[in-house]
Amino acid sequence: MKLISIALAILLCSVWSCHDDPKQGQPAEGGAAGSLQVSEHTLNTGVAAAQPARVPSESEADSLLQLQQRIMQQPENEALRRELGRRAIDVNAGIIWVVGKGRVNPKASTPNTAANQAKMAATLDASRWAAYLMEWQKTGYATKFGAVQAQMPNVQVVREAFHDSLCIVLAQMPLK
Repeated sequence: MKLISIALAILLCSVWSCHDDPKQGQPAEGGAAGSLQVSEHTLNTGVAAAQPARVPSESEADSLLQLQQRIMQQPENEALRRELGRRAIDVNAGIIWVVGKGRVNPKASTPNTAANQAKMAATLDASRWAAYLMEWQKTGYATKFGAVQAQMPNVQVVREAFHDSLCIVLAQMPLK
């Protein structure tokens, strides 16, 4: 429980400027509407993939991020949720692909600390999207964005990138 409290505190610190206007050359962000209840227990997903997973390209990951942002702006749009599911879930490989974002805290004690906090926040954001995708699969994409209360699944970061003050991670988790 203490680790989750620390992680959430770091997340809040690193996304303190989420509502700032994006700088030129920096990906835009949407506000994170709704609530996701974090449980201290995480899912243990040791399912082996049927086929090796193909890692999405940069443009495919950017497409996932753009869909996630559109869903935050239009939480009642079921077609957007279905499109994200279609693009993010690789049934053959048994993997869900998600993108997470985290802001670099300019007040961090060192640049390395700021980068680590931003990566942790981005990883938590990716876990949140994985929880949404798992819930939407169960409910036929009927649940609105912002209405999910679920355990935060563990995700594995496959790729990370920093754009000015924003960390973006591409992460995967096994499909149950």
